Amino acid sequence: MPVPTFEPDLILVVDDVPENRQLATLYLEKLGWRTVACESAEQALRQLARSTPSHILLDIKMPGMDGISLARAIRQTLANVNTRIVGYTAHALKDEVQRILDAGFDQVLIKPVTYKDMSDCFGTQGVVFL
Repeated sequence: MPVPTFEPDLILVVDDVPENRQLATLYLEKLGWRTVACESAEQALRQLARSTPSHILLDIKMPGMDGISLARAIRQTLANVNTRIVGYTAHALKDEVQRILDAGFDQVLIKPVTYKDMSDCFGTQGVVFL
């Protein structure tokens, strides 16, 4: 099955908590990114069948398929695509962070995530601040 079109200005936000999705989307759009928000791993997989984002912001603890399982599935499906996966979690123990990175994540942000955290991680996407 061919990989859907790569979209370099798109970030997929996956989190089961509506407020977390809204806040992350707000921060990322303020940085100039286009976003698509999903509330579950299953919804994210359906979205990934339609388009390939340059980045995925992925909650680790979700009901059903968790973020680690989803990241592994994404890495397997998009093996030849350079999509950056950033995990975010409230669990900040060193061993847990390493387990997340070992599962195929490129970086881990610790909740609560601030605008500065998002800016440091994702930079700006063509935004000029006056």
